[in-house]
Amino acid sequence: MMRRLNAITGAALYAIVVVVPLFVILLGPQSPERGFWIEFGVALGFIGLAMLSLQSVLTARYPKLSGVIGQDTMLQFHRQAGIVAFGFVLAHPVVLLLAEPDYWEFLDPRVNLLRAAFLILVVFALPILIVTSLWRDRLRLPYEWWRLGHGALAMLILVIGLVHITRVHHYLSDPWKQALWVVIGTASIGSILYARAIKPLKVRRHPYRVTDVRPAAHRTWTIALEPANDTAPLQFRPGQFAFVTLDDSAFALEQHPYSIASSAMRPERLEFVVKELGDYTATIGGTPVGQTAYVDGPYGSLHLPDDPSSSLLMIGGGIGISPILSMLRTLRDKGSRGRVVLIYAADEAEDLVCDSELDDLEHQLGLEVVRVLREPPAGWQGRRGVIDVDLIDDFLPAEGAGKWHVVLCGPPPMMDVVERAARDRGVPLRQIHSERFDIGAAHAVGQRGTQIRLVVLALGAVMLGAAALFAW
Repeated sequence: MMRRLNAITGAALYAIVVVVPLFVILLGPQSPERGFWIEFGVALGFIGLAMLSLQSVLTARYPKLSGVIGQDTMLQFHRQAGIVAFGFVLAHPVVLLLAEPDYWEFLDPRVNLLRAAFLILVVFALPILIVTSLWRDRLRLPYEWWRLGHGALAMLILVIGLVHITRVHHYLSDPWKQALWVVIGTASIGSILYARAIKPLKVRRHPYRVTDVRPAAHRTWTIALEPANDTAPLQFRPGQFAFVTLDDSAFALEQHPYSIASSAMRPERLEFVVKELGDYTATIGGTPVGQTAYVDGPYGSLHLPDDPSSSLLMIGGGIGISPILSMLRTLRDKGSRGRVVLIYAADEAEDLVCDSELDDLEHQLGLEVVRVLREPPAGWQGRRGVIDVDLIDDFLPAEGAGKWHVVLCGPPPMMDVVERAARDRGVPLRQIHSERFDIGAAHAVGQRGTQIRLVVLALGAVMLGAAALFAW
């Protein structure tokens, strides 16, 4: 319930921040009206610029914001809102040109070469920004370089947009009105600089050292980090994650989001479970002990339910067992709780992470572990196949399901199946604890992803109404 209230409050604040500046510029002396469609096109431009300004705030990695709303929620909202903002900005010149063809002079280099050059640059830069964001994987763009270019393009578009509206004096002739939009733009650009420059500077003052690298499963490693010098231990909730840089520089482009797998009761030693996936992580097992590391976090809202006596169904798929390991290890160090069932799926037996430790946790916590293999070996006594509705039925019967909490982490298709099955059996959405914390969350279509899409569409409709009211 709290997460839903936070989301509703966040959406309302978002709408206020976008729409209020539009109507504030109507205060004071007014210039002559120019017709509904011209004013409507102008309003679309102001709204689009305000939305673009907020995009960088959503991805600036503010830990408290991430912890309250959830990193996956912020990323999905960022993606959906970016598409809507693109539509508003694109509609701005289209509506104006259809209403008054004389506006072509803004793009005519013979009238004003510098102005035309920068506006044409935006016309090309904004679609590039959207296309490379939505189809980065298909275009095979390395994430680190894409992220750097994404931030640079976003800053360029914002600066040009702010200069454009301050030089078109029809509505912003008063200095205080110009100052309002400069503040909005500065907050946005400041968020980009915070994420790209200030945050690394802060992280650099608190380095870590790699103290252990050991196998956790086939082509999967546990990397242990401990604070270097007088760095204070990172305080986190089990289930959260951090961006880790294994490099001598905190400004390195290689930053990876890893779930913390260690106990929150022992913050002096952070452990991350990392699987070799063919990119930067392909050589993770060769990380030397003593290597400098930087930890930026914690982030995310995935956590254990507050009621320690509630029945808990944990479902992990592949490397998604990492945050669940943190929860189980924390429960072990704090003492046992109510009934806990873990369903853990992997491709093969050798892919089961920390399997022997799970055996120990079964005895220490009274934990019930159900292992599911897609390609089981001969003589396998556990479950076969994948996590599906029938398997969920065995451990989450419809009768009494509303008293259970469900924690899950794994591949998006698995999470979608589990979320849907849990909801169908009567588990409230507020009792389903999940988070897609990496950049791939932008493509998630789970229960919360669908809700976020509807929220953004509703916000878009509200803003269209505000633009029409402005022009009326």
